[in-house]
Amino acid sequence: MLASIGTSIPTEAGWTFEPKYDGVRVLAFASGSSVRLITRNGKDKSHQFPEVAAGVRALALRRKRPFVLDGEIVAFAGDAPARFQALQSRMHLQGATDIAGQVTATPSALIAFDLLVDGDSVLLDQPWSVRRKRLERFIGARPPTGLRLGDSGPGDGEKLLARARRDDWEGIIAKRVDSIYQPGARSRDWIKLKVEFRQEFVVGGYTEPRNTREHLGAILLGYFDGDDLVYVGHTGGGFSRESLAAMAKRLERLERKSSPFSAPVRTNEKAHWVRPEVVVEVKFNEWTADSRLRQPIFLGVRDDKNPRDVTREATSVQRGGAARAAATRRRAGGAASVKSRSAVAKKSATRRAPKGTSAATSAADARLEAELIAAEHEGRDAHLTLGRGVALTLSSLDKIWFPGRAGGYTKGDVLRHYVRVEPFILPVMEDRPLVLKRFPDGITGETFYQQKAPTNPPSGVRVETLEDADGDRVDRLVGGSLATLLYQVQLGTISVDPWHARVKNLGFADYSVIDLDPGPRAKFERVVEVATWVKEELDRLGLHGAIKTSGSTGLHIFLPLPPRTSNEAALLIAQLVATRVAAAHPSEATVERAVSARGKATVYVDYLQNVLGKSVAAAYAVRARPGATVSTPLEWNELTPKLDPRDFTIESVGERFARVGDIWSPALANRNTSAALKALTKR
Repeated sequence: MLASIGTSIPTEAGWTFEPKYDGVRVLAFASGSSVRLITRNGKDKSHQFPEVAAGVRALALRRKRPFVLDGEIVAFAGDAPARFQALQSRMHLQGATDIAGQVTATPSALIAFDLLVDGDSVLLDQPWSVRRKRLERFIGARPPTGLRLGDSGPGDGEKLLARARRDDWEGIIAKRVDSIYQPGARSRDWIKLKVEFRQEFVVGGYTEPRNTREHLGAILLGYFDGDDLVYVGHTGGGFSRESLAAMAKRLERLERKSSPFSAPVRTNEKAHWVRPEVVVEVKFNEWTADSRLRQPIFLGVRDDKNPRDVTREATSVQRGGAARAAATRRRAGGAASVKSRSAVAKKSATRRAPKGTSAATSAADARLEAELIAAEHEGRDAHLTLGRGVALTLSSLDKIWFPGRAGGYTKGDVLRHYVRVEPFILPVMEDRPLVLKRFPDGITGETFYQQKAPTNPPSGVRVETLEDADGDRVDRLVGGSLATLLYQVQLGTISVDPWHARVKNLGFADYSVIDLDPGPRAKFERVVEVATWVKEELDRLGLHGAIKTSGSTGLHIFLPLPPRTSNEAALLIAQLVATRVAAAHPSEATVERAVSARGKATVYVDYLQNVLGKSVAAAYAVRARPGATVSTPLEWNELTPKLDPRDFTIESVGERFARVGDIWSPALANRNTSAALKALTKR
């Protein structure tokens, strides 16, 4: 839940006021010894802030039940919260030795200000006042090191705001005491009152240094208005020698030939343009009448923020800010927002319809399959014409990828499977980034992950530059076309593993995933048993889901979500179901993340796949398992002790799919309603 910018302090009854802590916002998920600290853009910070993770873990062991906290990771100077700049030395560290050194030099803690899940109780629909009382009892009078309770209290917001100005806080937060928690939503029930001009901007370029300055002169800043990157000015102040070198190294990897800004930018020194992927926090004195920053100062890099989420913030309660903002609005007018709405409407109108299964399509697929068979038999490359001028050459079709059958299953067998299931699997992949796990010599050979799309892929293969959960910008294959599907197989990728979000809406999940993963001594009958308990729990909660074999040893359960459900909400929903099942059946099911701490005959009810960049095998995908098994959609009444995932292979599923058709897409199209999700908190 996010706060909206406020322009005045609420004076009526029913509000509480808190300091605006200056750190990294996270949701802390804890279950047993498993802890994750998930930022707004899906990154896990538990590795970089081990003392915070340890504090949350200690609380979980103390309370003996799973929970979810909302809070801010903040650096401390003595016993007082420090400003965001103090975290900069820790934000990008990965090495254990470097991180351990900073734990001592720059200690941090999670300041918790909300409790969202307590055991099997979901508190989202409870008023803030109820959640606050439970949070205070839950944290206790002596919280573990690395964890603190955030301050909050009703009363005179003006006094707290005056203290914020006096003590150099970023601002204060006002919250309605009767407000429910809305995951991922920006609400007027929480109001952010900022006492200084300060916000995130996106770097679109940099200038060359002058005189004795090293690395770079200034960074060029902007914010997004729709698809336009609007230039607001430049800054070279605020950098240390180390941070200047780090910024130069970061930007050099992102250089491009043309400016990413929507209007021409004039600079005093030669400009180098970069892809708009780096988010920085900047403090400045005011907005000028021509919408530029006056005296901006660099504060730090924000790898917890998505560049596309960076827009111009409204003026809040900065001194003198209201009059300057009004003058700026009069000068600038509203043309930019009108342009953005027009662009959105145009994109919606040109979105293509889902692929169908017409007779013409079936005939075309038959021709493709015949060419693949002939090429493999003759020991030559296959040359496929896919329509719309797209042609694809596929090689080594006779290479054995799955030993064991007479002659083995070949690369050609995998390609022909995907041609046959094209109408079913393309909608599953459409507009989703793909994770590539390559088996160039088959399932018995060396395997490796490839995150970056190859350079110069064939025509018709879609590639997009996207940011993953680690903040890296990577050119990725994106699903939706037969050319992309077959090309990834040509690369040696057997399975299809799409992200849960689509490229234009990476902050929103289409579904929650519960992955049932059996331990080494758990038979598949136990996986079926746990899946039945998940179904019973969904029925009790008024939810519905779709189930399929994983294609390996487990089962996947998908809960289709209403449009624009945030990733954090998807994670919370899956966690709620998983923890309830594990609590009800502790001998058979577990949500313990650490493999060593799980019973060997238990089934891991994994809800942690619901994070940006995570993926599971798609429905209808071949798995790199003996027998060339296929991840196969099921009806719930097929969950019986006789169910065996090894029955579904590229050789056997054709008859089933011809008989039952595509049961996966209709199941996911039947979304759970917002009302049903809201009702979860009342159960």
